[in-house]
Amino acid sequence: MDEIQRRKLRAVGAIAVLVIVILFIFFIFLQEREKKNNAIRLKMFYADMAQTLQFSMNSNGPPGDWGWHAGYRNANVINNYIVNYLRVSKNCVAANGDCMPKVNYMTLGKRPTKVNLSSLPSVKMNNGISFAVETVKSCKKQNSTCAIFYVDVNGEKKPNMFGRDLFAFELVNSTSIPFAPYKVNTDKNTLLTDSNYGCNHTSNIALYCCALIYSNSWSIGKKYPW
Repeated sequence: MDEIQRRKLRAVGAIAVLVIVILFIFFIFLQEREKKNNAIRLKMFYADMAQTLQFSMNSNGPPGDWGWHAGYRNANVINNYIVNYLRVSKNCVAANGDCMPKVNYMTLGKRPTKVNLSSLPSVKMNNGISFAVETVKSCKKQNSTCAIFYVDVNGEKKPNMFGRDLFAFELVNSTSIPFAPYKVNTDKNTLLTDSNYGCNHTSNIALYCCALIYSNSWSIGKKYPW
């Protein structure tokens, strides 16, 4: 192999390394942009829902008076007291539809869960955010949980993963703050490390990720387990 060929090979190698570096930087850029966009959409949903519930409470009283029944779809409650105050593009509350992905969501560790939300009462909003509602109990007692809201910030699009595009809020019977990230008052260490619901790669269902993002001023930081 002469010197010219060796120079060509070195040039090709240098170009290959440069391409790999550029692709890596581009991947990091896309990932950071996705984190930022998802955090913004999550904050936007929280603000919209908090305002919506306040309007509803002004007319209908606290959520505990709305007639929740555990084990039921509660379509009338969800439609009359929540959905009617929202801008929605698709309503799947009374009957199953395609408002939520018809797949089992993944854990942050990319393992499949048994959580499929397509059978729950759900809604797709005009901004592309979808949410499903799971009734917990009648919640007539003050500060008891009425329902859990599973919020997919990009609708039916992938990755369909807890802590990436799916997050949990809860609706409680309160006249002050009825809507908040799921278990928002949990200490930060538990939010991160809990084996069942913690925002980490090994937990079963990362329900605490929304509360963790909220505690970080609605920001997905570098230490977030993404």
